[in-house]
Amino acid sequence: MARKRKRRGSQQRKPLFQSEKYSIRALHEDREYGMYWYAWLWKIVRPLLIFLCAVLMVTGIVKVGYDRVYNAFFAPVQGDNAEMVTFQIDSGETVAKIGERLQAANLLRDSRVFKYMVQFRGLTNALSYGTFKLSPGMNADQIITELTSGSQTNERVITIVPGWTAEDIAKYLVSIGALEDTGEFLRLCNDVDRFVGSSYALRDAQNNGTLKGRKYALEGYLAPDTYRIFISATAESIIRTLLNQHNKVVDTVFYADHTAYYADAEGVYHEVEKYDSKLTMDQTVTLASMIEKEAANREDYARVSAVFHNRLNLGMKLESDPTVTYLSGAHKLALSDAEIAQQNAYNTYYVPALPAGPICNPSAAALEAAMLPDMQYIKDGYLYFCATEPGSGKLAFSISKAEHEANVALYRPLWEEYDRQQAAAQTP
Repeated sequence: MARKRKRRGSQQRKPLFQSEKYSIRALHEDREYGMYWYAWLWKIVRPLLIFLCAVLMVTGIVKVGYDRVYNAFFAPVQGDNAEMVTFQIDSGETVAKIGERLQAANLLRDSRVFKYMVQFRGLTNALSYGTFKLSPGMNADQIITELTSGSQTNERVITIVPGWTAEDIAKYLVSIGALEDTGEFLRLCNDVDRFVGSSYALRDAQNNGTLKGRKYALEGYLAPDTYRIFISATAESIIRTLLNQHNKVVDTVFYADHTAYYADAEGVYHEVEKYDSKLTMDQTVTLASMIEKEAANREDYARVSAVFHNRLNLGMKLESDPTVTYLSGAHKLALSDAEIAQQNAYNTYYVPALPAGPICNPSAAALEAAMLPDMQYIKDGYLYFCATEPGSGKLAFSISKAEHEANVALYRPLWEEYDRQQAAAQTP
């Protein structure tokens, strides 16, 4: 019995090594991963890699789609080096209209996207009218930020150049977008009753009855200067601004004390002799406009004035070429006999004294020269001058007619050649 118990106990003892019995699943896993020590690690890493690859694929697809949409609708029209441009929003413009004009100005790729972005962000009321500095290098979001940042200005800067006529000013204002057309501005330049209370010189002309026959009643009184005006300024408000400035110039020139003194060898001071002009305010403005057109250099203003005053005092015709071309608007140095012979109230080869009115809008310097001509040229009796080489701005002054005719004969071929070149340059 004891021997049987011992055998039974030995049968229950476990072996030192027992091999693993494969199931069907274990067999497939071994065939898939191989029987290596890192098989367990691959079981963990493999699904993670699959997930990451899926994420990368989805991200790539999303990025490609986003880039296409961004480039088609939101991206800048040009690169970062694009120049800034001025863009104006008028009061009352709708978001859709603003977007359309932005796209037309090559600042946006799609106006509809601009409209939806502004409305979605609730920025419709944040858009302000005025003038903005924008660039084709800005994307849609940057443009919207700029238009709602309050960086706009409701003013614009205009510069009226000395020597410009009323027509020149009107064309300039249209060219910068301040006016839609020249019609209203030029019509108002003949509305004396509307502006007579705003201009000293205009009232003086009306009181003296010298406005008849003028091309533009306000010619000569639209002061050249640099101004800041509202974007919404009308033609009438611009004209009043120019007239008000002319009044300030008149106060400075006509009512200022121009007394000057010099010391003699003994140190005694004497008053510098001044010219006693007999011209009215309006006549002085007219003479100043002729001086402005004739003299390119400021140092010649008083000399040209002296020649004109000397001729007026002798009862001679002024014979100023710019008065001949005022009505036609021609720009020539050498006038033909036919042009000189034109019979109109502005042609000083035809009328015996000053033209019917100013032929441009003169500077304060020209007005002062009209009142205070060069006294030495007055005393020496200079009666003539002419242009020299075209483009130099220099004038040749002379006392005698013979000397003047010699100067004209010398320089006229240069004037004619210059006129031919200018005409050729303007021919399409």
